[in-house]
Amino acid sequence: MACESITRKHKYVSGTLAFEPGERPTDKQLIAVVQEFRKTFMAGLEHGVNFTDFWNIHEDKGRIELNYIIPLTELTTGRQMNPFPVGKAKEDFKDAFDAVTNHNLGYDQIVRNPLKASSSKFETKVLPHSDSELAKQVRAAKPDKDSISVNVGYQILQGNITNRQQLCDYLENFGEITRVNNNFISLKVRGSQKAFRLKGPVYEHGADFKNLKNEFLAKGADYRKQLNDADFQKVSNALKRLTDSRRQFHKKLISQPMTGRSNKNRLYGEKATVKGIPKQPATTNDVQQPQKVKEAPAQAQPTAQPQQPSKPVVEPSSSIKQQQPSTNQPQASDSSSMPSGGSSSDGSIGGLRSQLADLMSQIANAKNPAKAAALKAKATQLENQIGAAVAAERIRKLKEAERFNGMSGKKNKL
Repeated sequence: MACESITRKHKYVSGTLAFEPGERPTDKQLIAVVQEFRKTFMAGLEHGVNFTDFWNIHEDKGRIELNYIIPLTELTTGRQMNPFPVGKAKEDFKDAFDAVTNHNLGYDQIVRNPLKASSSKFETKVLPHSDSELAKQVRAAKPDKDSISVNVGYQILQGNITNRQQLCDYLENFGEITRVNNNFISLKVRGSQKAFRLKGPVYEHGADFKNLKNEFLAKGADYRKQLNDADFQKVSNALKRLTDSRRQFHKKLISQPMTGRSNKNRLYGEKATVKGIPKQPATTNDVQQPQKVKEAPAQAQPTAQPQQPSKPVVEPSSSIKQQQPSTNQPQASDSSSMPSGGSSSDGSIGGLRSQLADLMSQIANAKNPAKAAALKAKATQLENQIGAAVAAERIRKLKEAERFNGMSGKKNKL
């Protein structure tokens, strides 16, 4: 329901938290990881009120993996939400979370191979499932890319490559260098129609090959697998700083309700000036329109998908694929099921229903087919929001009832 209420192109973000084959977290530990994930990347937002998510667990690859899908919408305002900051901060955020989580669970840290060419997101996620012509070309060239990466690493360990110029000279033995960037080197091997990018610490401008060699030689050392107190404090501070930044961002997001057009609250009267010249007062023959303030729509609270005890199954294959609603999600299309009373949620629903009635009136009087179609689209979106708001109110009341029952149970125990 949350995904279907989004009219933007990108409806959700998906990802995986993967454990190594030898790492066997308990169910209690997995639940704690999910809760920490929410507190970190959705800091300042309440699960089931401001955002919803969908998780499943599987072991079909010989290791435990947690898959997640998060609709890209803040539920109380309808504004676009992204749990991850853009740019390099996103990778720093994820790396810090992984490091702290592994340390707290007693697992080995993720140690990079500094001499290996990294794979792009296209190669890891799209390539195995795509039948496009581009994918076929990349698949054909990938063995060459992996082989060249291994050879480059060997030459660095032997001391034959100590700077970027020597690296480029060596790569020319395999084909033509088509582009040199601060972050990568593009190479088209002989007999191939497409160049591929060699990206990673070795291929970056200003790379220190001596340090990279030493880092690789120490890669398997025990001290690299665990964080010492100083390193843990450093990464914890980084995670806290990034989490606080997201909290401030989300607080600002939910403090500004979605009002539609930027001029929604404009006073519709005479304009003060036209091209810098004050507007002349209207004559007695002019018909003056009274000023009126267009009222901003009240906030609605779409629903969050209730967490289910069983393990759901999802297919997070595309970040823009529209998610189909589950059949066991609460539905609310009958106007008789709308709650009544004086809560803020009820007021929001009333405001939306008023807007819907106004839209239906405009549709009935519209003579332009294009305008009528646009109004119908808005009406459909409002109907979805009303249904989501009603379901959200039901969930809120269920939560309150559960909390009350839980508190009553504790009192009875005492």
